[in-house]
Amino acid sequence: MNKSKGYLYYLIWIIGALLLVYYGNRFVSMMEQNSDSVLKVSYSLIGNILYGLALGAYLSMLGGLPNRRSFQRPLFFFVFLPTLLLVIYPILSIYFKMPYGSLYIQLTAQEGYFFITALCGLTMMKSLFGSK
Repeated sequence: MNKSKGYLYYLIWIIGALLLVYYGNRFVSMMEQNSDSVLKVSYSLIGNILYGLALGAYLSMLGGLPNRRSFQRPLFFFVFLPTLLLVIYPILSIYFKMPYGSLYIQLTAQEGYFFITALCGLTMMKSLFGSK
């Protein structure tokens, strides 16, 4: 097996990661400057969710490209679904009275919300697809 092929993949991956972080930060700052909202959800929140999910999905490709559909139930039900609920919690709290609001704010303080959205994107890809 040609080992330089593996090196090339990781080189391309790191270049892609740098580009994703650069353009993702620009995308989030552009969304934060827009003061409008869609169905009461601010563009800032939408931008942070999309950026975190995209970065998490890209992180899942560090182990290889997804090539087959492989459903992993424990990862899906015990990691992905709870993190998905944490990601959409602010959206749900706009429309419904949600419990544990102060606990959620403490959990997502600093960069916690970004970590949760990236984890959600990563586990989504890992639970639904296998890699080479």
